[in-house]
Amino acid sequence: MNFQIINNKGTFEVHGNLTFENTNYTKGYFNMLLDRYYEIVICLNKVTKMDESALNVLRFISEKAKKRSKTLFVLGKNNGTIKNVMENTNPNTIFRDDY
Repeated sequence: MNFQIINNKGTFEVHGNLTFENTNYTKGYFNMLLDRYYEIVICLNKVTKMDESALNVLRFISEKAKKRSKTLFVLGKNNGTIKNVMENTNPNTIFRDDY
């Protein structure tokens, strides 16, 4: 599946494989959004594959949002296709259910 980030009424939905091949684009895209918006909502419900490098990018984005006093919501921790990557980490530092 092709990788896309779609702005769906202010929620940025990630579609496809969020893997090493797409990490630079993903990092740059959300870095640019952190420059423009106070609140960002990322939805990972349509991610079909995720690896450790993508998780590191999400951590980077999360830390940058904190440093800039921005609000970041990452939805989709119950996506079954990415749960195995999440089991080896503490996703509670990234994911939020209270959006």
